[in-house]
Amino acid sequence: MAHPLITLDPDQVRDLPVDASLPAWARTLVEHVRQAASSGQTVTVTAEERMLTPGQMAARMNMSRSTVSRRIAAGEIQAIKVGNRHRIPYTEFLRFREAVLTEIAVTAGPDVEAELFGDE
Repeated sequence: MAHPLITLDPDQVRDLPVDASLPAWARTLVEHVRQAASSGQTVTVTAEERMLTPGQMAARMNMSRSTVSRRIAAGEIQAIKVGNRHRIPYTEFLRFREAVLTEIAVTAGPDVEAELFGDE
């Protein structure tokens, strides 16, 4: 999916007062645009899909990196090859995490129910 580009004309932002209630990231962006204005540049803002390395996904899932790599090889996790490295789209991480949590809930459900309510 293509993400639109936004080009900011620094002259439109240069003299505006910075709203102190803006979050820090927004104040940083405004300051960057102002610096660009002072040197005659424009600023283009774009969005791209967030990607995780297998190591980053492993840390978030409390798995080993090799487990994530094995699951990529098995087709359980969809990844994109960048050179000789895998990158996992953030949406795929969310999908996989939800699937794992659902599997845990389904598997553990009867035991949790028995623990809470006893065997009837």
